[in-house]
Amino acid sequence: MVTWRRARDARGLGQHIATLRRERRMTQAELAQWLGVDRTTVVRLEAGNLRAVKRLTEALSVLGADLVVVPREAQVTVEAADRP
Repeated sequence: MVTWRRARDARGLGQHIATLRRERRMTQAELAQWLGVDRTTVVRLEAGNLRAVKRLTEALSVLGADLVVVPREAQVTVEAADRP
């Protein structure tokens, strides 16, 4: 089964990133090395405390959109919801 996750704010996105990292048995230091950043940047990302990520999720929220994290192997079809 493929699990997708909705992130409505920076904290939610950070939690999903932390979950995915743990599922892959990767440390924060290892992820930081892959990203070319310091481990404290990954800590702040996972806590939802990176200014750019906060601004991104806030902008999407104002525009009525959410981020959806979907595994690469998933096949996704998106349709607009019927609104009354």
